[in-house]
Amino acid sequence: MQNINFFCLANAKDEWRKKIPLQFDEEQGLWILRRELAEGRYEYKYIVDGEWTINENELVTSANKDGHVNNFVQVSDDNPYSVNANLRKRFTGDDPNLSKDERLKIRQFLESFPDEEQ
Repeated sequence: MQNINFFCLANAKDEWRKKIPLQFDEEQGLWILRRELAEGRYEYKYIVDGEWTINENELVTSANKDGHVNNFVQVSDDNPYSVNANLRKRFTGDDPNLSKDERLKIRQFLESFPDEEQ
């Protein structure tokens, strides 16, 4: 890590324009960026000494129409009374009691991903 002069992050929310520097934490041996984020999905890339890259050890998107992939993070609201929190609790419980429409949406979502087993 000592060979890196500049390490930052860019994200899709601001159309990749703003580059946010990460700070190296000597004690942990990690590059760190701390931010409060609202609930949602955030796509990002790293820029290491001017080279745009992803971290293959983090969540990665499917390739877009231009063939590009990004890292992403899904941020969940921590309010236990929010609509999404109630849905998560119901969907991940022992008896999710899904409607026919909900089951169809989940199936369509899962089927939209290519089978990784070749």
